[in-house]
Amino acid sequence: MIPYIMENCVICGTCWDICPLDAVEEYGDYYRITDRCDECGKCVKACPNHAIAKTVTIGTRLEEHAREKAEHEDL
Repeated sequence: MIPYIMENCVICGTCWDICPLDAVEEYGDYYRITDRCDECGKCVKACPNHAIAKTVTIGTRLEEHAREKAEHEDL
């Protein structure tokens, strides 16, 4: 399943709208990705705040993700 970074989510609904499998569901005050996810990556590309990312662990903040991405690109 694709990690969902709650600290970055602004509850815009972009992931909900774009998912072809309805694998995103409302859960309290935020969205979550369910087991129906086939990791197509559409939500990852569409998320304006990088709250969904295939290459980071759950709980990683946006700033840490940007730093990790920059470090990886420098290699």
